[in-house]
Amino acid sequence: MKLLSSAFDPYERRARLAPALLVALPLALATVPWFPTQFAGWAVLWAIVVGCGGTALLAQLGRDRGLKRQQRLFDSWGGSPTVRLLRHRQAGNKTTLMRWHRKLRELLPDVSVPSVEGELADPTQADDVYEAFGTLLKEKTRDRTKFSLVFEENCNYGFRRNLWGMKSLGITSAIIGVVGIVVVILLNTQVRQATTPPVAYVAGSFNALLLIVWTAVVTPTWVKTAADAYAVRLLASSDHL
Repeated sequence: MKLLSSAFDPYERRARLAPALLVALPLALATVPWFPTQFAGWAVLWAIVVGCGGTALLAQLGRDRGLKRQQRLFDSWGGSPTVRLLRHRQAGNKTTLMRWHRKLRELLPDVSVPSVEGELADPTQADDVYEAFGTLLKEKTRDRTKFSLVFEENCNYGFRRNLWGMKSLGITSAIIGVVGIVVVILLNTQVRQATTPPVAYVAGSFNALLLIVWTAVVTPTWVKTAADAYAVRLLASSDHL
Protein backbone atom coordinates (compact mmCIF):
# COMPACT_ATOMS: atom_id res chain seq x y z
CA MET A 1 0.00 0.00 0.00
CA LYS A 2 2.94 2.34 0.58
CA LEU A 3 3.92 1.92 -3.05
CA LEU A 4 0.37 2.71 -4.09
CA SER A 5 0.29 5.86 -1.94
CA SER A 6 3.51 7.19 -3.44
CA ALA A 7 2.35 6.53 -6.99
CA PHE A 8 -0.82 8.64 -6.84
CA ASP A 9 -1.73 12.01 -5.42
CA PRO A 10 -4.81 12.21 -3.15
CA TYR A 11 -7.17 13.15 -5.98
CA GLU A 12 -5.93 10.31 -8.18
CA ARG A 13 -6.47 7.80 -5.39
CA ARG A 14 -9.84 9.03 -4.17
CA ALA A 15 -11.58 10.16 -7.35
CA ARG A 16 -10.05 7.98 -10.06
CA LEU A 17 -8.42 4.86 -8.66
CA ALA A 18 -10.96 4.06 -5.94
CA PRO A 19 -13.94 3.77 -8.33
CA ALA A 20 -11.97 1.49 -10.64
CA LEU A 21 -10.90 -0.70 -7.73
CA LEU A 22 -14.51 -0.97 -6.58
CA VAL A 23 -15.36 -2.32 -10.02
CA ALA A 24 -12.63 -4.95 -9.74
CA LEU A 25 -13.32 -5.80 -6.09
CA PRO A 26 -16.18 -8.31 -6.64
CA LEU A 27 -14.03 -10.31 -9.04
CA ALA A 28 -11.20 -10.39 -6.52
CA LEU A 29 -13.58 -11.45 -3.75
CA ALA A 30 -15.00 -14.19 -5.97
CA THR A 31 -11.57 -15.83 -6.21
CA VAL A 32 -11.24 -16.09 -2.43
CA PRO A 33 -13.50 -19.17 -1.97
CA TRP A 34 -11.81 -20.90 -4.89
CA PHE A 35 -8.32 -20.47 -3.42
CA PRO A 36 -8.88 -19.90 0.33
CA THR A 37 -5.31 -20.86 1.27
CA GLN A 38 -3.56 -18.60 -1.22
CA PHE A 39 -3.93 -15.23 0.54
CA ALA A 40 -0.20 -15.04 1.28
CA GLY A 41 0.61 -14.90 -2.40
CA TRP A 42 -1.77 -12.06 -3.10
CA ALA A 43 0.57 -9.44 -1.64
CA VAL A 44 3.20 -10.42 -4.19
CA LEU A 45 0.65 -10.38 -7.00
CA TRP A 46 -0.57 -6.92 -5.93
CA ALA A 47 3.01 -5.60 -5.88
CA ILE A 48 3.51 -6.90 -9.43
CA VAL A 49 0.29 -5.29 -10.63
CA VAL A 50 1.24 -1.93 -9.09
CA GLY A 51 4.80 -2.11 -10.37
CA CYS A 52 3.67 -2.85 -13.90
CA GLY A 53 1.31 0.13 -13.97
CA GLY A 54 -1.89 -1.81 -13.47
CA THR A 55 -3.31 0.61 -10.92
CA ALA A 56 -2.33 3.59 -13.06
CA LEU A 57 -4.30 2.05 -15.90
CA LEU A 58 -7.30 1.52 -13.63
CA ALA A 59 -7.13 5.17 -12.54
CA GLN A 60 -7.15 6.35 -16.14
CA LEU A 61 -10.05 4.07 -17.01
CA GLY A 62 -12.04 5.49 -14.11
CA ARG A 63 -11.29 9.04 -15.21
CA ASP A 64 -12.13 8.46 -18.87
CA ARG A 65 -15.43 6.72 -18.16
CA GLY A 66 -16.47 9.50 -15.80
CA LEU A 67 -15.57 12.35 -18.14
CA LYS A 68 -17.26 10.61 -21.05
CA ARG A 69 -20.61 10.62 -19.25
CA GLN A 70 -20.23 13.95 -17.46
CA GLN A 71 -21.74 16.02 -20.27
CA ARG A 72 -24.74 13.71 -20.33
CA LEU A 73 -25.26 14.43 -16.65
CA PHE A 74 -24.94 18.19 -17.18
CA ASP A 75 -27.46 18.08 -20.00
CA SER A 76 -29.97 16.22 -17.85
CA TRP A 77 -29.49 18.76 -15.05
CA GLY A 78 -29.94 21.76 -17.34
CA GLY A 79 -26.28 22.76 -17.31
CA SER A 80 -23.18 22.36 -15.17
CA PRO A 81 -23.70 23.05 -11.45
CA THR A 82 -21.58 26.21 -11.50
CA VAL A 83 -23.47 27.66 -14.46
CA ARG A 84 -26.86 26.87 -12.92
CA LEU A 85 -25.91 28.57 -9.66
CA LEU A 86 -24.84 31.73 -11.48
CA ARG A 87 -28.03 32.10 -13.53
CA HIS A 88 -30.46 34.83 -12.52
CA ARG A 89 -33.43 32.64 -13.38
CA GLN A 90 -32.30 29.82 -11.09
CA ALA A 91 -30.90 31.83 -8.20
CA GLY A 92 -31.75 30.41 -4.81
CA ASN A 93 -30.50 33.42 -2.88
CA LYS A 94 -30.42 36.79 -4.66
CA THR A 95 -27.95 38.33 -2.22
CA THR A 96 -25.46 35.49 -2.68
CA LEU A 97 -25.91 35.67 -6.45
CA MET A 98 -25.18 39.41 -6.43
CA ARG A 99 -22.00 38.77 -4.44
CA TRP A 100 -20.81 36.13 -6.91
CA HIS A 101 -21.61 38.34 -9.90
CA ARG A 102 -19.75 41.24 -8.30
CA LYS A 103 -16.70 38.99 -7.90
CA LEU A 104 -17.14 37.87 -11.49
CA ARG A 105 -16.82 41.49 -12.60
CA GLU A 106 -13.66 41.93 -10.52
CA LEU A 107 -11.92 38.81 -11.81
CA LEU A 108 -13.09 39.19 -15.43
CA PRO A 109 -13.12 42.98 -15.92
CA ASP A 110 -13.20 42.72 -19.71
CA VAL A 111 -16.29 40.51 -19.72
CA SER A 112 -19.81 41.87 -19.65
CA VAL A 113 -21.72 40.19 -16.83
CA PRO A 114 -25.23 39.30 -18.01
CA SER A 115 -28.14 41.19 -16.51
CA VAL A 116 -31.50 39.54 -15.91
CA GLU A 117 -32.76 40.86 -19.24
CA GLY A 118 -29.55 40.00 -21.07
CA GLU A 119 -29.59 36.45 -19.76
CA LEU A 120 -33.16 35.94 -20.93
CA ALA A 121 -32.39 37.45 -24.32
CA ASP A 122 -29.30 35.31 -24.94
CA PRO A 123 -29.02 32.45 -22.42
CA THR A 124 -26.26 30.72 -24.40
CA GLN A 125 -23.99 33.76 -24.25
CA ALA A 126 -24.75 34.16 -20.55
CA ASP A 127 -23.86 30.52 -19.87
CA ASP A 128 -20.55 31.02 -21.72
CA VAL A 129 -19.69 33.85 -19.32
CA TYR A 130 -20.63 31.79 -16.28
CA GLU A 131 -18.63 28.85 -17.58
CA ALA A 132 -15.59 31.07 -18.06
CA PHE A 133 -15.90 32.27 -14.47
CA GLY A 134 -16.08 28.70 -13.19
CA THR A 135 -13.01 27.74 -15.22
CA LEU A 136 -11.09 30.71 -13.82
CA LEU A 137 -12.00 29.75 -10.26
CA LYS A 138 -10.76 26.21 -10.81
CA GLU A 139 -7.39 27.56 -11.92
CA LYS A 140 -7.13 29.98 -9.00
CA THR A 141 -8.06 27.41 -6.34
CA ARG A 142 -5.52 24.70 -7.14
CA ASP A 143 -3.67 25.35 -3.89
CA ARG A 144 -4.99 22.41 -1.89
CA THR A 145 -3.79 23.81 1.40
CA LYS A 146 -5.41 27.21 1.05
CA PHE A 147 -8.58 25.85 -0.57
CA SER A 148 -8.82 22.54 1.23
CA LEU A 149 -12.63 22.53 1.32
CA VAL A 150 -12.79 23.05 -2.44
CA PHE A 151 -10.40 20.13 -2.89
CA GLU A 152 -12.44 17.89 -0.60
CA GLU A 153 -15.67 18.57 -2.47
CA ASN A 154 -13.89 18.11 -5.80
CA CYS A 155 -12.69 14.67 -4.67
CA ASN A 156 -16.19 13.74 -3.55
CA TYR A 157 -17.68 14.80 -6.85
CA GLY A 158 -14.97 13.12 -8.92
CA PHE A 159 -15.44 9.87 -7.01
CA ARG A 160 -19.20 9.81 -7.56
CA ARG A 161 -18.99 10.93 -11.17
CA ASN A 162 -16.46 8.25 -12.04
CA LEU A 163 -18.47 5.59 -10.21
CA TRP A 164 -21.49 6.60 -12.26
CA GLY A 165 -19.39 6.41 -15.42
CA MET A 166 -18.41 2.84 -14.55
CA LYS A 167 -21.83 1.75 -13.31
CA SER A 168 -22.48 -0.83 -16.02
CA LEU A 169 -19.07 -2.39 -15.44
CA GLY A 170 -19.63 -2.36 -11.69
CA ILE A 171 -22.98 -4.13 -11.96
CA THR A 172 -21.54 -6.73 -14.32
CA SER A 173 -18.57 -7.31 -12.02
CA ALA A 174 -20.80 -7.66 -8.96
CA ILE A 175 -23.09 -10.15 -10.69
CA ILE A 176 -20.14 -12.25 -11.84
CA GLY A 177 -18.72 -12.09 -8.32
CA VAL A 178 -21.97 -13.29 -6.72
CA VAL A 179 -22.44 -16.08 -9.27
CA GLY A 180 -18.83 -17.23 -8.88
CA ILE A 181 -19.20 -17.59 -5.11
CA VAL A 182 -22.60 -19.31 -5.40
CA VAL A 183 -21.01 -21.86 -7.74
CA VAL A 184 -18.30 -22.61 -5.17
CA ILE A 185 -20.87 -23.08 -2.42
CA LEU A 186 -22.97 -25.40 -4.59
CA LEU A 187 -19.94 -27.44 -5.62
CA ASN A 188 -18.91 -27.89 -2.01
CA THR A 189 -22.37 -28.79 -0.74
CA GLN A 190 -23.75 -30.77 -3.67
CA VAL A 191 -20.74 -32.35 -5.39
CA ARG A 192 -17.66 -32.43 -3.18
CA GLN A 193 -19.57 -32.89 0.08
CA ALA A 194 -17.03 -30.54 1.58
CA THR A 195 -17.36 -27.75 4.09
CA THR A 196 -17.56 -24.31 2.56
CA PRO A 197 -15.13 -21.91 4.24
CA PRO A 198 -16.88 -19.05 6.11
CA VAL A 199 -14.97 -16.55 3.99
CA ALA A 200 -17.10 -17.61 1.01
CA TYR A 201 -20.29 -16.45 2.71
CA VAL A 202 -18.65 -13.20 3.80
CA ALA A 203 -17.36 -12.49 0.30
CA GLY A 204 -20.69 -13.43 -1.26
CA SER A 205 -22.61 -11.15 1.10
CA PHE A 206 -20.26 -8.27 0.38
CA ASN A 207 -20.62 -8.77 -3.36
CA ALA A 208 -24.40 -8.82 -3.02
CA LEU A 209 -24.20 -5.57 -1.03
CA LEU A 210 -22.03 -4.02 -3.74
CA LEU A 211 -24.61 -5.03 -6.34
CA ILE A 212 -27.31 -3.24 -4.35
CA VAL A 213 -25.13 -0.14 -4.03
CA TRP A 214 -24.35 -0.06 -7.75
CA THR A 215 -28.01 -0.36 -8.73
CA ALA A 216 -29.77 1.67 -6.02
CA VAL A 217 -27.24 4.23 -4.77
CA VAL A 218 -25.05 5.15 -7.74
CA THR A 219 -27.55 7.34 -9.59
CA PRO A 220 -27.47 10.77 -11.31
CA THR A 221 -29.20 12.27 -8.27
CA TRP A 222 -26.45 10.92 -6.00
CA VAL A 223 -23.80 12.45 -8.29
CA LYS A 224 -25.70 15.76 -8.48
CA THR A 225 -25.65 16.16 -4.70
CA ALA A 226 -21.85 16.12 -4.69
CA ALA A 227 -21.62 18.21 -7.87
CA ASP A 228 -23.78 20.97 -6.39
CA ALA A 229 -21.80 20.94 -3.13
CA TYR A 230 -18.57 21.31 -5.09
CA ALA A 231 -19.99 24.16 -7.18
CA VAL A 232 -21.16 26.06 -4.09
CA ARG A 233 -17.77 25.66 -2.42
CA LEU A 234 -15.96 26.71 -5.61
CA LEU A 235 -18.03 29.87 -6.00
CA ALA A 236 -17.69 30.68 -2.30
CA SER A 237 -13.92 30.52 -2.68
CA SER A 238 -14.11 33.67 -4.85
CA ASP A 239 -14.49 35.69 -1.64
CA HIS A 240 -10.87 34.81 -0.81
CA LEU A 241 -9.37 35.79 -4.16
